[in-house]
Amino acid sequence: MKKKYFAGVIALLTMTAMIAAGCGKTSEGAGEAPVASDNGGASESASMASENAGTQLANPWRAATDEEIDQITNGFFNIPEGATNLKYSAMDIEGSEYTLLQATFDLDGLDYTARVEYGAEEYADISGMNYEWTSTDEGKLAGWGYGNMDAKFYRYVGDECVDLCTWYDIEIGIAYSLSTVAKDLEGFDIQAVVESMYPGDEVMLDDFIKQAAQKETFESYDEVISYLTKGQGYAYIKVKGYDGDVLAVTDYVYKNDDKTNATIQACLYGKVGDKVKNLGYVSTAGTAYPLALGAGGELYACNPHSYEVLVLNPEGTGLMYKDDISESYDPAGNATYSGFTRETNNADNTVEFTGGEEEYNKYWENYFNAEVINFTVVE
Repeated sequence: MKKKYFAGVIALLTMTAMIAAGCGKTSEGAGEAPVASDNGGASESASMASENAGTQLANPWRAATDEEIDQITNGFFNIPEGATNLKYSAMDIEGSEYTLLQATFDLDGLDYTARVEYGAEEYADISGMNYEWTSTDEGKLAGWGYGNMDAKFYRYVGDECVDLCTWYDIEIGIAYSLSTVAKDLEGFDIQAVVESMYPGDEVMLDDFIKQAAQKETFESYDEVISYLTKGQGYAYIKVKGYDGDVLAVTDYVYKNDDKTNATIQACLYGKVGDKVKNLGYVSTAGTAYPLALGAGGELYACNPHSYEVLVLNPEGTGLMYKDDISESYDPAGNATYSGFTRETNNADNTVEFTGGEEEYNKYWENYFNAEVINFTVVE
């Protein structure tokens, strides 16, 4: 979604048969020598990235700001206990409002490079690696996404050994990678490291209320609203998948063309058990695309080239996609469309979008017919 909500539900997988010789259990046949990749400018191997992430940053990497470091460590993932030599860097992505973030660290004698990109395309590989992999595997990670997050594992065996794990939070639009390079990775299990980096269900991203209150749970909607300051706003909305009102709060309100107090970004709060908690964060690309609500409780957070509809998951504890369709263009200007739709808030009924421009535009009519959310502004 390009700055989507973070509902604290991210997942990984189980590492199974890897390499039998050199770096551990392997499939037959050794991979060829590694091949350089530009990967949108992120072309370093894990060891190169680790070196470049310090004070001697090479273009296009730069030192991460304090805010970016906070996003990495308090939103995206935990740095494993016992890690040393921590360094943080960032790369601004040309033509995008989002940033590729990176943390490098040493743990138990190995160097690691962890990367994360909020707003990445579906299943994007942000690792910067391009090897003829000796073996690959797939699985699911404990913790992340309640144990339902798909992950991919790669291993290269040659003059050096490389392990890479990539995973993608499809409900939020966040791509992750963790890699390490060493002479020998015999018996090494990168899955365990990834799972140790799970940030926990209570961590929320882009939540200005949490930052102001310095806590994760609240007794009531009124308590959440009490942390709003002048110019910020709130609205009670009905979101599909939740029984009752959801509280939307925002730190940015503007006058829309229809004179409503609109926003392009909001945190949603709902009651989970006996506490009020953050259900997720949602935003759009700009004021031309205010957050809107459909008659059936569909939450629209569209961008210039993506049609995005959100609802609450079946448990009512976090946001999830109902529909997510993207438009992209090749160098010749030809458009292609990809994504999925769902009839309900159940991932089991996901249908791949195979239509073209006409079908894509028909979905957009739903957004244009939706009602812009009107916020009450704190005076």
